[in-house]
Order: sequence, then C-alpha cells, then structure tokens
Amino acid sequence: MNHRLTLIGVAAFAALVISACGGSHPVQIAMTTPPPSSIEVNGTASIAATVTNDPSNAGVDWSCTPTGSCGTFTPAHTVSGATTTYQAPATTGTVTITAASTHKATVTATANVTVNAVGSTSNLKGTYTYYANGWDSNSYPYSVVGSIALDGNGNVTGGEQDYFDLNSGTIDTADTIEATGGTITLGSDGRGTLTFTATNLGTPETFSVALANNDHLLITEFDSSATSAGAMDLQTAPTSVPMGGNAFALYDAWDGLVFGGVLTSNGTTTTATQLDVDYQGTQYIDITFSGDTINPPDASGRGTMTVDGFQFAYYVVGPEAFRLIEIDGNANYFMAGSMFGQGTAAGAFSAASLKGSYAFEQNGEDNNLNGIFEYGAAGEFTTDATSTLTAGVADLNEGDGNPVLAGPLAGSSYAVASDGYGSIILATALDGTWQNFGVYMVDPTLNIADPNNTTGGGGALMIDYDANNWGPGMTAPQSSGAAFSGNYAFNQDGTYQTTTTGAFFDLIGQVLSDGTSKLTGHADYNDLGNTGQNADETISATFVPDPTNAGRSTAQLSISGNGATTNENITLYQASDGLLFHVDMDSPSAEVGNTAVGVFEKQQ
Repeated sequence: MNHRLTLIGVAAFAALVISACGGSHPVQIAMTTPPPSSIEVNGTASIAATVTNDPSNAGVDWSCTPTGSCGTFTPAHTVSGATTTYQAPATTGTVTITAASTHKATVTATANVTVNAVGSTSNLKGTYTYYANGWDSNSYPYSVVGSIALDGNGNVTGGEQDYFDLNSGTIDTADTIEATGGTITLGSDGRGTLTFTATNLGTPETFSVALANNDHLLITEFDSSATSAGAMDLQTAPTSVPMGGNAFALYDAWDGLVFGGVLTSNGTTTTATQLDVDYQGTQYIDITFSGDTINPPDASGRGTMTVDGFQFAYYVVGPEAFRLIEIDGNANYFMAGSMFGQGTAAGAFSAASLKGSYAFEQNGEDNNLNGIFEYGAAGEFTTDATSTLTAGVADLNEGDGNPVLAGPLAGSSYAVASDGYGSIILATALDGTWQNFGVYMVDPTLNIADPNNTTGGGGALMIDYDANNWGPGMTAPQSSGAAFSGNYAFNQDGTYQTTTTGAFFDLIGQVLSDGTSKLTGHADYNDLGNTGQNADETISATFVPDPTNAGRSTAQLSISGNGATTNENITLYQASDGLLFHVDMDSPSAEVGNTAVGVFEKQQ
C-alpha cells in the first residue's frame, strides 16, 4: 500500500469535513444591530446580523414568528453585516425575529420585540378642548367648540359646548355634556370613535378621531347630521385667560367674512387691537381699537370675551391656546376660529421674526365663478428677513378648471410690525386674483398645529383678504431635509362637484409612509351628500418629491371601499418631520372636481 497516497487522501477528506463545518471554528451569527425591544404597529427599524466563520460568505436569511402576523423584512436576505428594514405588523403582540446563517440554517440569532398600539384609551384622561367646523346635512355651515372630560377607561364623564347651525338658526351656548353614555374608543393604529350627547342639543354627536399623540387628536364629525374637521387637545391650564399679545383668525363661511389680527390684553380688558376684515371681497385693513372685555373661564375651561363688539365663547387649551366661537349672532354673523399667544416675543417682533423658510396652508371661498365656491391652497416660501420672499411656490385650486401648480412666489413682499401684525403681498396674483394676506405672528416656541407639542414652534395665523377670495390659514417653520417616514394621522376637509351635483366631505385616518414613495393605511370617509358614512376605507398613495422645490411633493391618493375607488391628485408641502400640509388639485373644468385641504401629523 502507498502510505503517502493514503495520508494525502485522509488529509483531503479532513479538509472537506472542516470546510463543511465552517473551517476550524464553528459558524456563528450575532445581531450586530438588533431591533428595538418595543415598536409601534406598522413601525420600522433597521437591523443587521453578522455571520462569522462562514467559508461561503452566504449571508443572512431573515424571518419571524408568529408566521403571517409578525411583520416583514426588506430585503429578506442580506449579506453579512448589511442592514434590512423590519416593518412591524398592524396588530399588537410579541414577535420573535430570527437571523439565520444562509450557509447553515440551524445557526441562528433571535430577538423578541413587543409591538405596541399607537395609542390607548387608558392614556386619554383629563379634560380636552375640541372644535370642529363644517356643514350640516342640508348644506348649511355649523361650528362647535367645547370641552369633554375623559376618565381613562373610555368614558366621557362630562363637559360643556357651544354650537351654532345656520340651518335652524340655533345658537346653543354653555350646553352641558351628559356625564353618562359618552365613550371614546381607539384601535391599535390610533383611529377611533368619540360619541357624546349635549343636553340642549339632545341628539348624540359622533366623531371619528385619529390620535397624533395622547394630548392631540384630529377629529371629524362622522354621522348623518354633519361633516366637519377639527382637533381635540388636552387642557393643560384651564383657568388661563388671554394675556399679553395674542394672534387670532376667525371665519364665517356662510356670510363670506374673515376676521384676523393681534390684540393685547391685561387679562380683563384689551388694551390694543389691530384688525383686518374681508367681507365678501370688501376689505377693511388695519383697524385699531381697544377696550373689549374678557371674562374668566368656568370649571370646564369656558370663558367669554368680545372682539370689536362681537361676543365669543373661548375654551382654553393652555395659557397660549384658545378656541373661539361667536355666540351673539350679531348682524347674523357666525364666526369661529383660534387665538394663540405671543409669549415673550410680544411687542418685539420685526421682519426678522419671519426669517427663513415656511410652509403654509389656506382655504376659503372665491367668487370667480357663477357664485361663491370653496378654494384650497398650500405652499412654501423663504424670506430675506427684511422685506422680500426670495423663493417659494404655491399650489392653488379655486375650482375653476385652472389649478395653479407650483406658482412662483419669489419677489413678493412682506412686513411685520412690532406687535406681530403683518402682511404678505404676492408680486403676481396666482390665478389672477389670489394675492393679499394678513399675517399674525405667534410665540416662536408655540406649535399652533399641536399646541401641547414642545417642538415645531413658531409661525403665524393668516387670512386671505382679496376682492375675490377670503379665508383663514396658517404658516409654520420649515425644516430642511425633513423626513416623511412612519405613522401619521391625517385629515382632509373639502367639497366636490360634478356637472349634476356637489357635496361636502371629510376624510380622517392613519397612514404609514415608507419615507420614499408609498403611503398605506385606512380612513373614515364622510360623503354627507352622496354615499353617506363610509368607515374603514383603504388608503394608498405614491408620492413623488419635487426635484426643483425641496419640501414639495405630488401624489395620487386612492380611497377604496364599498365597491368603489376614488382617486385624488394632491400636493404636499412639508413643514417638518411631524407636519405636512396638503391640497387637492383636481379641477378638470369649471365647477367640476375637488377642492380640499388637510394635514399629516406624525403619531408619537
């Protein structure tokens, strides 16, 4: 026997065995970027695993249990050390994530992740101020402002509200909310339902809600009596009265009246007010007066005040946030809106206070057609901190068949006085008529979209005071490079019209953005004048960032359910990671199509 050949054969055989086993050391795997221990439903996380002693460098295969309800991985196979994006499921529970060696599938590393709901009724405890503005089933405008007490167990235990409806001419003030029978529910994605009954009104009010955080929810009336859009915010200082400088914007959709400005208060009397008014295209600019009264709030956070002789009920959110509704029917006007404090910046504003980039949203009425119709707009601008908009674009839909996409704003002028009273005048009117705006600065630390949020502060309330357009709006500071990724509550409030019919609608829900191009989620759609209340519609969209105008994106939004699909073309303007404005741009011909605006607010 040739012992040399035998030894060579044994050595070769041993080498094969060692190779198959991963060399002289066993194959091992470890999660080098492990998943978080907890994550929200639909949330995403970048994770990675590294394989050692793998002679084939085959990489990692990703899986999870319970199979079919534990989430997904993009991609499901990675090279060693590379990241994959894990997306949690839409249901709560505990999942186990497994990283397996592709070379040797029995070599694994695992991690347990708890998938939590976006919100829970147990966290909704305290008194919340709410407001909603919209239209009743007979196409008359209505508004409601009030406060409700929640017990953390899903029950409404009391409250108070003020309400008007032009169909009946009703002005219902200081109406007690019944302490029994009202409820609030939330699903795992933060969508839910709020119901309660006010004693004088007598009929239950039902709202769909979408939670942004435990202190702030978007709301839409979702019943056969009305459709509307608004918000609900935790009262943090219910005994507050408007003090120091305050910006306000109020709107009467029926009478074509928009009313905005700034006022200074000592807590009982206004000592100075600077006001702009547009009444059906007639402007009254820079009206000054003083001496209006302010009465302190009751136990529900409801107080009363006068502005230019009009009487309002106000409901407190915090020391610098109030929701207002007119309660006197003075000259048959019916206004509602918001007032926000100016903090320590009061009396010290200037053009430099509006320095940098901002996103904004406007809506209201226009009379460019054969009657008065709704319009919607959103945009962004940058200032030179002195007098000029150096950049910016806006999308405007007046329902006239001529929607303006990315209309230029550069070269427009602006001004801000020391009390925060200001204006923006566009260099060229968009769509020939949309040009003049009042701007009323707020506390730079106050988030006017979410008053209890300690981030995203600054900006202003706005009104449009043109001869052919009028309505309220707001502007918020714009963050460069903001991400649009994660779970968002959203709403949309508007009208649609065909050659034969028209109606008001509202959409409210929750979506997940992949941060690149896709939105998916669910929403409740109140098509009051046509199909009625459509719950749990499927929402999807593909959005495309504008390569020329950072912060602007376009998208087609698909709403599917009840055997039908509605597609909308919308434009989004991003203020921050937490806030985006959007406007519906469907207007194929005059008096045909949609006009609507809304927000996306990140769930936290």
